[in-house]
This record gives sequence, structure tokens and C-alpha cells, in this order.
Amino acid sequence: MLARTIETTRAHAAVTVPAAAVMATIARAMLGDKANGRRIGDVTLHPHQISALGRVHETLDRYHGALLCDEVGLGKTYVALAVSANYEAVTIVAPASLREMWRTALQVTGITAEIISMESLGRGGAAERRRTLLIVDEAHHFRNACTRRYAALARLCTLTPVLLLTATPLHNSRDDIAALAALFLGSGAYRMTDADLARLTIRRIAENGSGIQTIPVLEHSPPRVVIAQAAILDSILSIPPPVPPRDGSVATQLVIHGLVRQWVSSGAALTAALKRRIARSQSLLESLVAGRYPTADELAAWVYMGDAVQLAFGDLLVPNNVPPSSLASSLREHVDALTKLLVRARNIDDAALIAYIREIRDAHPDERIVAFSCYAETAESLYRALRRDGHVALLTARGALIATGPVSRAEVLAQFDPESPASRNMQGHNSIRLLIATDLLSEGVNLQCASVVIHLDLPWTAARIEQRVGRLVRLGSPHSRVVSYTVSPPQRAEQCLHELEIIAQKAGISEQLLGTPVRPREDSRTGSRAIGENEAMRRLLDSWRDTATQFDASSSTPHVAYLAGSRSGALGAWLVDGSPILLSLDRAGVMTDDSSSVLSAAERVTQARSVAATESPRELSSILESARAWNDRRRAWTAVVGNNGRQPDKVRHDIRHSLARVADATVNNSTFARRFQSASVAGRLRDAASSPVPLAVEWSLESLSECADEASVNSILDLVETSRPIADRVREVGFRCIAVIVFVPETESTA
Repeated sequence: MLARTIETTRAHAAVTVPAAAVMATIARAMLGDKANGRRIGDVTLHPHQISALGRVHETLDRYHGALLCDEVGLGKTYVALAVSANYEAVTIVAPASLREMWRTALQVTGITAEIISMESLGRGGAAERRRTLLIVDEAHHFRNACTRRYAALARLCTLTPVLLLTATPLHNSRDDIAALAALFLGSGAYRMTDADLARLTIRRIAENGSGIQTIPVLEHSPPRVVIAQAAILDSILSIPPPVPPRDGSVATQLVIHGLVRQWVSSGAALTAALKRRIARSQSLLESLVAGRYPTADELAAWVYMGDAVQLAFGDLLVPNNVPPSSLASSLREHVDALTKLLVRARNIDDAALIAYIREIRDAHPDERIVAFSCYAETAESLYRALRRDGHVALLTARGALIATGPVSRAEVLAQFDPESPASRNMQGHNSIRLLIATDLLSEGVNLQCASVVIHLDLPWTAARIEQRVGRLVRLGSPHSRVVSYTVSPPQRAEQCLHELEIIAQKAGISEQLLGTPVRPREDSRTGSRAIGENEAMRRLLDSWRDTATQFDASSSTPHVAYLAGSRSGALGAWLVDGSPILLSLDRAGVMTDDSSSVLSAAERVTQARSVAATESPRELSSILESARAWNDRRRAWTAVVGNNGRQPDKVRHDIRHSLARVADATVNNSTFARRFQSASVAGRLRDAASSPVPLAVEWSLESLSECADEASVNSILDLVETSRPIADRVREVGFRCIAVIVFVPETESTA
């Protein structure tokens, strides 16, 4: 079928071409050209990494930032370094524990970059220097916008594009992702829809048919309840309420919740928690007896280490005379209850947990095992009990141990890294088959030589579980499968903790947005799952690339194909202010960019691609009108404070209103002679309010008052324009159709 131009109503010109050609045009518009092979230094990128490389470059150019959220183990580090090869002055922000890993990666790729720890950002920020790209590893640590480290990172992003790396961007709510996007898009990120956030995010998983062949399959063993002396739970629940310091508060239920969590982990964890609690309460009691009611800072004068408690002199505490008798009496009851519970906790026998670990070792005699715990005391206690079994190691923040004594962290990790010669010796005297560790190891290290993971207790979030498993299930693993074992809290404790419920709830939020459940489910399409469905859509588009010769997508005339269907519908690519976007006509006849609707329409196109229909200019005209109506709604949405269905009091501050007031004041306060110049400044202010800027730039804009002088306004507006991505400054402004596939009802098609 030859291409020909038809005229629709309202003079909408369109070129009719075969469906396969339109599919290929849509694919090229959305995905760009196919990436070729890429090698950086001694590292050859995998196909999925090459694909990510192009997408990251495109997203950085368009938004001044990007989120690379591939599942744990898919090689985000080398994608980031391949991106950095195009930049001159690169800075990597990473946890201090991962600096050595990044130094090794820089060495093998031949890339030069500055490395600073995220911990140092919280202490005083980074030195001023020229930077052309920021790479932030384990970026989920910056999901709390109220911290000093977040503010320091936001300032670094003022004029520098940022690539955020994290396999687990969402821990508690969608605001976690919005906070990361706000670093380069400002507070408007909190008003973005799921579909908007999906366009900033590159997220692939190993199980989704992405062509990744070297990721082992994850198998889950049924959770096991192993707990002793369940009667202790009653004692924990009956502890009298504590007394807070003068300037603080202590939530009784939170204290109880913490003690129950530690009891579920191990007797050692509960014992250590009780000692710390008693020491703090004892310091407060001594002060009350002396007639003083200390603050939290003053309590820091009481030093606790192990079983030793060094008490500050009560008279040296800041005077604050209060009637201490009632408080002291309540506190004595609390301390007495804790002391009695401590006696019982010291006698807790964790034999059932130890036996379960031995049972797992027997089931996997020739495999390496990693056991994770939230508490160092649990890890240390289990190591002491199991070290005589042989080939056992301990790794916590306090250091590493094997049977012969202390060793370096690097020596232990080398035995689990497939690239290290040490990993090939399973029979040596110092070889490790069971590594007991805290969550210190759940980020940024390679443990691919292990094929079994044990969750000795449950962390607060599903993301942490994913991080633990991801140390083993990753590129370069020599295993075809990894087995996961979980120690679950007993039913009564779960009723108090709601741990499984909390984890499931947070996993549900993550699945809704990311499309990646922590545990595979048969139904992988429930919920909106915008980011996951966006990735599924890209895989489908990739299969459309070579379906036919592609037409010129730069033409202002849209390409259209008609397919027969049981009902009306459409799928097309539009340019929205220079950015390609997919829209589909849903069952209600409304144009939408909703990921579920778009994916459903694309699947429908794939199934009906060979069933051509008669041209229907009327149907095409209706679809183009619906698309324009969608764009009008979008523009109206961005012109006001959209809130994603939130209550108004939860919507973040909108800088646009402040800038509008300053713009009006600039004109109104100017003299007649300077009215023209003031109008120009006001126009720049309104332009600054019309497109996103990094959060730190917003802070500068917020400093503008309605009486600010023109020089101050111009200085900050120069910063705004410099901070915008180049693509934003040169992009095509407007709304036009690139290509669209129209479904014509079969009755109309055969008429």
C-alpha cells in the first residue's frame, strides 16, 4: 500500500501508510535509534546496559537528571561510568563503605572521577569546584528531604546534571521517588503523576524477558517460625511506661515495639537493648533524685559501654528544679520491670534458630550461604554458637572474624566475588561457607558466589529485603538459582509488630509504581505499576523497530494506519514541547497517557497488525481532537497546583505563586521610565515559573521578595536560565502528532 495524503475535517492532513510502517515510526520516535555495542576500558557492556546508556543520556539532556533504578545486580555502576565518559568533571557520591568498590570500577574502566561520601555531605557538604556530572549511588538514602545531606546534595545539583542510582527508590511512599526527582525538577516533582515519574526512570528487572541471561532464578523456601520462651512476650507488653527527658518524648508503644522486634531476632539482641534502656533510665533517675530534670543532650553525659555505666554528677546537670518524686516513682517502676526482664532475657536459648541454620547448611553442603540480621548482637551471638562447625565468618560494622581471628573486610568479601581467585577455594582452612552479617552488606557489594540467603529477622521495608537478595542475584553469578530462607515472627508477636503487614503494604506501594513485587506473583499486571508498565511498553516497542521501512518522523504531517477492531480506539506518538509521548484512546473514548491503557492499546495493535481497515477521516479527526483536549487538560493541570488526589495541606509549597507575585510587584513598583525594562524582568520571572528548575534554585527564588531590587532579581534569573538543561532551552514548543494507529469498528470498516 502506497503512502498518500488525505484531508480530515478542520484541515487535518495525514499520510496513510501501512500499519507496520507506523509501528516502526512510533518505535523510533519513542526509543531513538538502536544502540551499537559499547566497551569502556576493560568492560564490555551487556545489551541491556547499552540500552540503558542511551536512555540515560536522553533523560539527562531533557530533564537535567535521571533515575537509573534497574533491579539489584544488573550492572548500574558500569552504565553510570559509561555515561560519565562524555563528561569532563565527574563527581560520585556514594556511601563510605562503597568507595573502594567505586575506585576499582574506575580503574578497570579508565574513567577519572572525584569520590565523596554521602556521610560527609551531612557533616559539612562538598568543596566548591567545577562539576559537569553528579552520580549518586544508593540514592534512596536521600529520600528524606528534611536532612542536611539532602540539602547539601540539592545545592550540588544547582548547575550540574545528576544521575541517581538505586535499585530500591521506594521504601515507604511515592514521595520517596518524588524527593529524588525534586533534586533536579524542584518541588513540582511532588505534583507529578505516576506516568510523569515513569518518564524520568529507567527500571528493568531480570525476570521480565529483557534478554538478560546470567541472572539466577530466585526460589523462596516457606517462612519458618523459630522462637523460644514465648512467655517473655507478656513481660515485654506489661512494662510500665517510661519517663521522657525534659525536652523530649518517648512513645511507649514504640519502645515496646522495639523490644519485641529485638526479642524476635534473638535473646542477645533483646539483652543488649534492655541494657541500653536501663542505663538511660538509670541516668534519668539519678538526676531526678538530685532534684534535676535533664534534657536529652544532658543525658548524653551518661556514658554506657557494655556492662559499664559511668554516671555524671547530678549537681553538674543544668538546674531545672521540679518536684521529682512522682516522676522518680514512675521511673523506678519502669527500671524494675526492665531489670527483671533482663534476667530472663539472659537465659533465652536460641537453640531453635541455631538448629535451623544448621539444617539449611546440611541441605546445601557445597554452597556458600549469607545470613543477614538487623542487629549486630544477633549476628555475633550466632557466630559464637556456630564457629566451631567450621568455615563460618562474621562481618559487622565492628569488623570481620573467622575461626583464626580478625581479618579484613576485603578478605572476607573476596571469597564471595567470582572475579577473585579466593572464591575458587572451598576446602581451604580459612575458606568461608557461611557468612553471618548485618545489613551493612545489603548494599553495593558482590556476593554472587553465594547461592543461599537467610533472613534471620525482618527489616522495616520490602526494599531492604530486595537489597539483601540482590547481593546474590546479580550479573556474573555462576549459579542458575538462589534460594531464600526467612525466619518469621510468631503469630502473637506479629499481631504486635504487624511486620509482615507493613512490609506487604510498602511492597504494594512499590509494586504499584515500579511494577516489581518483592516476591513473584502469578498476576503481574494488577495495579497501575506505571514504571513497570512503561518498561513493558518499551520492550514491545523494541519488537516494532524493524517491522518496515520507517517514514520521516520530523515531518509535520502525521502518519496514520487503520486497523479493524471490535470497537474504536487509537495508539499514537505525539511531540509535547519537544518530548515524545504515547497516548491511547481508552474504553470511555478519552485520550490518556495512563500506562495501563497505553500498554493495552499496544498489545491490541500487535495482535491486529495485519487486519487493515478502510480509511476513516472522521474517526481520525475525532482522535486528533481528543488528543488536543488531553493537551489542554495537561496545560491546565500545570497552570494550577495539581495534587495527585492529596489533601491540600499535604501539597508541597508551589514556587509559581511566589514568582507571580514578585513579577506583578516588579511592574507595579517601577517608574514610568523603567516600565519597559521591568516588564522584561517580569516576563523572565513568569518564564522561570513555567518550567521546572532544581530544588536549590527554587530556594534562591524563594528568597526574592516583592520589594527585591532589579539587580538581585536579574542575578537569580540568570542562575535559573543557566540551570536549565540545554534540551529545555532549544526544544520544540507545541503539540503535534507524529504517527497514530486508528481502530475502526468492524461494522464501519466493512460498510
